[in-house]
Amino acid sequence: MTQPEELLSIGAFASLTRLSIKALRLYDQLNLMQPRWVDPQTSYRYYSEDQLKSARMIRNMREMDMPLATIRQVLVALANSPAQAEALASEYSEMREQQAEQIRIQVAQFIQQIRQEQTPMSFEVKIKSIPTQQVLSITHQVKASKLDKTILKSIEACRGLIAEQKLEATSAPFGIFHGAINEQEDGPLEICLPVDGTVKGSGKIQVKQLQGGQAACVMTVGPETDFPTILGAYDAGADWIQKNGYQMAGSPREIWHSGPGDNPKMEIVWLFN
Repeated sequence: MTQPEELLSIGAFASLTRLSIKALRLYDQLNLMQPRWVDPQTSYRYYSEDQLKSARMIRNMREMDMPLATIRQVLVALANSPAQAEALASEYSEMREQQAEQIRIQVAQFIQQIRQEQTPMSFEVKIKSIPTQQVLSITHQVKASKLDKTILKSIEACRGLIAEQKLEATSAPFGIFHGAINEQEDGPLEICLPVDGTVKGSGKIQVKQLQGGQAACVMTVGPETDFPTILGAYDAGADWIQKNGYQMAGSPREIWHSGPGDNPKMEIVWLFN
């Protein structure tokens, strides 16, 4: 076994890599950067000089705010295919750019909300009877950065499946938000396409019967469909249910009456009983 005299103590290694001792201990526990030798008597960790490059790469990735799970993917890829590691880093950069743009938009909209506090946007709540529906359903755990692509791909997959069976959708697709979706939380989101007749599911796409009932519905168009403005529509429906002594029956639905474009149209539907 290599003698510790030929190695660097954890303190010396931390100084050379500008990583904290606490961070090095964590990376050891997570198998991201393990010491070359651990003294069985004292449990002191020792590192070799050839580990400096990897440790500094981890430091650089952490300075990019790259999550530890992504760092692990990059390190694994680097050992087998530098090109794949480079692609992962580029993908992370693109994701952060999208996040920054989304934050910029949200801050501008939030400031607009503050300025409109005296004359808040008013959403009209209409009560509708929602029928029981047969739908094709596919559920995803998805965060905000990949939400739009996931919705579009899922709707395309459902439409393709019913086309193969010579059927057509009976109404607009919609999503059931079973949990919050943002950059920390991932739903889940259930994407549904109503269809009549005898239809068969395939893979992750299931056939379901969704119960209907009375619902508080709020239509949004154009800029009203933008986040976070659309949250006001969700709030309006929820407030109507609460103020009128009812209880929500399940998760809210978001009906996509039109696809992305200059004048989008979405309807928020809260079933209640």
